[in-house]
Amino acid sequence: MEDITARREKFNQLGNIYPKQASVKTEYVIINGVGCYWLTPENPAPNKIIIHLHGGAFAVGSIQSHESMLTHFAHKLQTKVLFVDYALAPELPYPNALNNVMNVYTALLAQYPNHKIDFIGDSAGAGLIVSAVGEMLKTNIQLPHAAVFISPWISLHGNNPSYEGNRTKDPILTYEYMKSSAKDYIGALSIETASPENAELSAFPPVLIMVGTNEILFDDSVNFYNSIKAIQPAAKLSVYENQVHVWMLTGMPSAASQQALTEIKEFLN
Repeated sequence: MEDITARREKFNQLGNIYPKQASVKTEYVIINGVGCYWLTPENPAPNKIIIHLHGGAFAVGSIQSHESMLTHFAHKLQTKVLFVDYALAPELPYPNALNNVMNVYTALLAQYPNHKIDFIGDSAGAGLIVSAVGEMLKTNIQLPHAAVFISPWISLHGNNPSYEGNRTKDPILTYEYMKSSAKDYIGALSIETASPENAELSAFPPVLIMVGTNEILFDDSVNFYNSIKAIQPAAKLSVYENQVHVWMLTGMPSAASQQALTEIKEFLN
């Protein structure tokens, strides 16, 4: 496998596939010790914030890879989006990223007490949301208003049938890559400790789970939906035919990406 620096530089190039939404402004801030970026549209809705947790198998991903996509999110949703530049493995394995997310979220709750705070996460970022809700429940912290998962990676075990069933259809992820990334993320801990699917969830915010039929992670979405709908009746699973992993990141102008953006907007409103 390529060295981690090369992998990060390659992944960052995803941010150059299509233009940013020019009217959205990006600003670097440090919140509770964690580097973040505000993406602010021209007329943001008052009293609303979206926290975005990026994908990249817990090892790659940055504002460079995700800024273009998030400018379109901020513009379409008319909401300020906070990109959290959380700690990456293998240098900083679990629970460093989770601690960063909790530090940012608790700071925002204190700073914006009357705001609705939503989470959007793609791939590993969605898994981080699951882990974070588990932490919130443990410590009696107010849950987010709602959450959106795009192609979530929730089980680090890598033993769902869709890994094999979609192996030839998924041009982005492989079983080997996911196993290696999971190993880097858990560090010296057990997979049971770090895997988001093992979070103890007695409650969960309303959640929209979006997945493409061509993903090796397809079952992660279905299994999470099936486990959470009894706890949260406002859970929705939305399946996109013939779409690949986090299709909005690589093709915002496509009909499927535009449909997904509209669905996110309707769900969060």
